Amino acid sequence: MESVTNAPVSLMRRPHQHAEKLSDILDRLAAPETGSVSMTDVIAAVGERSFGALLVLFAIPNLFAAIIPGLSILMGLPLMLLSLQLVFAARKPWLPPRLGRVDIRRSDLRRLADKVGPQLRRLERGLKPRLLMLTAPWTERVIGTACLVLAVFVFLPIPFANLLPSIGIMLYGFALLERDGLLAIVATAVTVSCLTLFGSVAFAFAAAIGHAIQQFG
Repeated sequence: MESVTNAPVSLMRRPHQHAEKLSDILDRLAAPETGSVSMTDVIAAVGERSFGALLVLFAIPNLFAAIIPGLSILMGLPLMLLSLQLVFAARKPWLPPRLGRVDIRRSDLRRLADKVGPQLRRLERGLKPRLLMLTAPWTERVIGTACLVLAVFVFLPIPFANLLPSIGIMLYGFALLERDGLLAIVATAVTVSCLTLFGSVAFAFAAAIGHAIQQFG
């Protein structure tokens, strides 16, 4: 009888390999420090990790928007498109070719990776599958709707107003990626806080305009 050790290598079961962490993907995108990275490169880098990974990677730069001027507007567009695709249950993420060709300098990405890397790795260590019904496929449309609202807030050119919405999108992305329902609850709390905050600002602004009209009308 032929020994199993003589079987071709291609037919032997390979040991399970853990998926690459997002912090490692960010480091890989940022190296070397010359050249640039396009939106299409980011989608290719995450491979099969799909929507959750992309939401995280496109949300993270907005946490440090001061590093790259105009970044919130640049990242807001793909975040809105990806969120819409979640709402409509798209099978794979897609960006328009013109948006896919938009690039970011690797030197800027390197600075971003150096700043966010330690915190990102700490967060990744605490994630695990739990409360799975909150990240089941039927909930992805609800999460997509919440991310779409947050992405609109990110896109608005209001100084420092994109931080909290970006955190919410990042948490939703990790919740989808790791099937962590507890994190989805935290992300929902952040979303409610954003709606309350932006709603209060909009109400105060409308009231001020109404008062001004009465004064000068």
